[in-house]
Amino acid sequence: MGMPDIDDDRFWWSLLIIGCLLSLIAIVSSDIGLDTHIRMNAANSEDGSLQWGHTRTVDPLASDPDYSKVIEPQLVAQSDSQFFTISTTVIFAVGLAISGFVNPFEKEDGKSVWSPRLPAILSIYPVFIYAIGRGYFEPIFATIMALSIGVIGILKVSKRSTQAILLLVSLSLVLYLKGIEMDTIFWFIIIGGVANNVGQFIDDKFSLDESKDSPLQQPFLMAVATFCSVAILLLVAGMAGMGGTLSAIRDYPLHFLFALFGSFLDVVIIFGLFGMVMWPFIIPMLNNLKQIRSYNVSLLASACAGLLAAIWIYVAVLWTYEAELWGAEWPDIMWIMGNNGRYISLLIIPLFALMAYTAKQFPEMPSLWSPKEKSKTLLLAIILVLPLTLLASLHGQTMWTDEAAEVLSDSMEDDQQFIFIHEPTLAMHWLYTIRSDLDLDGQRNITGHWRAPDSGWQDEVVNATQYPNRGDISSIQFIVVSPEIETTIPEGWEILQQGKAPLLNGGNLWTIWVKELPLPN
Repeated sequence: MGMPDIDDDRFWWSLLIIGCLLSLIAIVSSDIGLDTHIRMNAANSEDGSLQWGHTRTVDPLASDPDYSKVIEPQLVAQSDSQFFTISTTVIFAVGLAISGFVNPFEKEDGKSVWSPRLPAILSIYPVFIYAIGRGYFEPIFATIMALSIGVIGILKVSKRSTQAILLLVSLSLVLYLKGIEMDTIFWFIIIGGVANNVGQFIDDKFSLDESKDSPLQQPFLMAVATFCSVAILLLVAGMAGMGGTLSAIRDYPLHFLFALFGSFLDVVIIFGLFGMVMWPFIIPMLNNLKQIRSYNVSLLASACAGLLAAIWIYVAVLWTYEAELWGAEWPDIMWIMGNNGRYISLLIIPLFALMAYTAKQFPEMPSLWSPKEKSKTLLLAIILVLPLTLLASLHGQTMWTDEAAEVLSDSMEDDQQFIFIHEPTLAMHWLYTIRSDLDLDGQRNITGHWRAPDSGWQDEVVNATQYPNRGDISSIQFIVVSPEIETTIPEGWEILQQGKAPLLNGGNLWTIWVKELPLPN
């Protein structure tokens, strides 16, 4: 058997089918992800808030139900449904269909041509299979970008303002689904619109003088300028203490610099060039991009570069902030939160669209649709990413808290409380996985509290001691101890149930303790 013919569309159809099958396996094999549980809990509360407290606690060792947060958007779904996974899959299927029109070819009559190549790459992208199984929004974000890029390509939209509006609308919708406040989105649209109008005005001025090239029609130059501008703006905002989480840049500069390097490796290299199977073509594309003169291509290149800078710095800031919040060790936090690199998936279709535009201008350039001398390298890139694709499909999210929640549900009465003993890292996320199966709609008015093992929670339980920014746990009736956690249980408690966590969660025992009932007289 010889090497697969990468220039034969049957190869790409086969790859597309394999990717779709692996997505279906991910849906079956994976529980919904931790972030999906958070979103689901907020959506099923009356006011859209997290009823057991914010995931980012004020006290790094304890939760406080009175300190909460409204999570947007609110998409109501029950814990036993597959609303998030199925809806994500259906929407992503639309994105796959539209992405086929992203290529450098067109028919003789000027109509767009559909190619299976980009859909095949999207279908085996490990990020999307990982996200589909967990009900995360990354495939939906990609579909939103596919809609804007697809409309531009299919309808042959060449008007600068229309392209800018389509990109702004799609990015605004992504920001909304990410939970960004409407005021921020409003200012994003205003600033983006003003910047585009100013850019068009300057470009028109240069067009009046044929002896001068407009810098705004140089995609490579504009991409570099936008990347640097966004990066500098975010760094200055962080060092000035603006922007909430961005303040981690000022507060923990050495950790941030370390995280910045790790984020570049994670976001740009692993999830970007390697995961997207783009590394065989990036150098030829950039070299040819330098020669293109087009405002519209500059607009797309600038959008990609600006978002790349924002995601790179945001992930580094997030790691720095969460490490301090949870007291996590360095560089362990980068391993724990390494999947944040998946945020770069937002750019996969715009980047390949940029490649398609460049390949159309320079047909001799190797690209996904005509790899030429890069054929073997492209095949190697696909072969290297397929094991990760398979791993993302088979290694789904596993839970132990669903069994613990079932025990609590059978044992607890309405209005009772329990505490959850867990290390600070992702503790509140795991607490809400219990709520999903125990009291998702809040009808039973059960309250769960989190405490770190070394938080001194025993004093709160035994002596009813109150600490600021901590919920009152003096009247709890149950204690849930996570696997691998060693803690001292006060006298007067007995084991209600023990269970073994799945192997992928460590395979250790979790324990539920209950207050001993007084002996009858």
